[in-house]
Amino acid sequence: MYLGIRIRKVAWLLPVVVSVLFLAPDVAAQRMALKTNALDYFTLSPNLTLEARLSRRVSLQLGVAANPLSLAVADIRTTNFRVEPEVRYWFNRPMARHFMAVSATAGMCSLRLRDRYFIGDAVAMGVSYGYALVLGTHWNMEAEIGVGLASVRGYYYKGAKNKPIDINFSRILPVPVRFGLSFAYIFK
Repeated sequence: MYLGIRIRKVAWLLPVVVSVLFLAPDVAAQRMALKTNALDYFTLSPNLTLEARLSRRVSLQLGVAANPLSLAVADIRTTNFRVEPEVRYWFNRPMARHFMAVSATAGMCSLRLRDRYFIGDAVAMGVSYGYALVLGTHWNMEAEIGVGLASVRGYYYKGAKNKPIDINFSRILPVPVRFGLSFAYIFK
């Protein structure tokens, strides 16, 4: 299928990020966190993110979220899959207090709103700001918001039988690249 070509072209990024997380020489002695974004559950998208401290003030995280089920809520039906790498600069120390980040997102989605359909993919880059509140020795709560630009393309049509044969929607749009309230467990 033509829509997944860009995602497959970006898919090489996933093994690179995982290799950096697990094969970097200093990561073994550093802190790692496993977290989930509570706001994603409103879109019925279970998600997990792994974050590793790379230096005194820099961390790298890789998140995956998906909604493989097509459940209708208020005449809206959606499915999605996305991968979200992010590099964070911490003003205090990693996994505590204020941070700025450079974020990327690559994903595919299907959306139906009454009789209007959109099936497509997107690649986005942006910057974000966040704050990590230390709740305990191993627990954090993070709030993050970010904006950026996304290249979105796909099929947009009205009526189930009117699907075009070629991509008819391609735009570069300002989007929120990060919007989250996450709970993290920190491994020490």
